[in-house]
Amino acid sequence: MRRLFAPVVLAAALAGCASIDEQGANAAVDRFHRALNAGDWAAIDGLLSQSARNLRPGGATARAFRAITARHGRYLGGTAAAISTDSGRISLTWSARYERGAVAEAYVLVEEGGSLKIDSYTDHQPVMQ
Repeated sequence: MRRLFAPVVLAAALAGCASIDEQGANAAVDRFHRALNAGDWAAIDGLLSQSARNLRPGGATARAFRAITARHGRYLGGTAAAISTDSGRISLTWSARYERGAVAEAYVLVEEGGSLKIDSYTDHQPVMQ
């Protein structure tokens, strides 16, 4: 049932928001994961919006994203679970698989300098019951 639910939610979200750049949003997340696995903090910094970079000046970006791999291990794959837009901001929920298990990732993407940039990132590993 859960496997059927996510695609239905995604399809419903996309049907109501035809102006969302789903391909661009997925590509931005793919570039983020490639850079994360490579430990390429400069590339990740380039994927962030100016406001996100201002929150973590200098080496703080590397430390923040290094903590993701410390918690979850290497990224193994994933798919978009939901996508929506509001006031020019794209919210994307990503169902990720890392070495240490499933992780729900939430991104807020904004158009900046002609491309989509990550304005916000949150990760959450579900608690096993």
